[in-house]
Amino acid sequence: MLALSLSPKEKKEEEEAAAEPDMPDASVYMESVTAELRGIVSAITGENDPHVTLTLESMGKTVYAVEDSRSEKNSEEFSGEAVNRTQKDGNAERTYLVVRDANGGEKALIVSQNAPEIRGVAIVSARGNEAVIRERITEAVRTVLNLSATQVFVTGPS
Repeated sequence: MLALSLSPKEKKEEEEAAAEPDMPDASVYMESVTAELRGIVSAITGENDPHVTLTLESMGKTVYAVEDSRSEKNSEEFSGEAVNRTQKDGNAERTYLVVRDANGGEKALIVSQNAPEIRGVAIVSARGNEAVIRERITEAVRTVLNLSATQVFVTGPS
């Protein structure tokens, strides 16, 4: 009866809310980091719209709480005093631990979440051809994202 009282639009919104991940997806993460880097480059160079490109090594990782159970069954058949046949049978089972939210919905219990891993950054800045500015931008990006110098490329327009 309750399902009939919800309009199709309300049902869709409810399903989307239930399907929302706890952690932003990789594209949202990339947009956020890119915007932050644009702000840093703008603060260093004074330009309005530097070009920043970000590539990812991985999309991130979520580890869920699990419960492992294992059962083993051994059987032996004897013929007199000698073992005629031995049989071993085992089962392993993994169950994800589930928690209920305030709305009564269930979802897997998250143990840890890792943000997507950044592979590299390329920045094109109006002042990227100036050695001092290029070095400042590179060091700022390396510091903020904990990257090596080989993962950050800064240049000016051609």
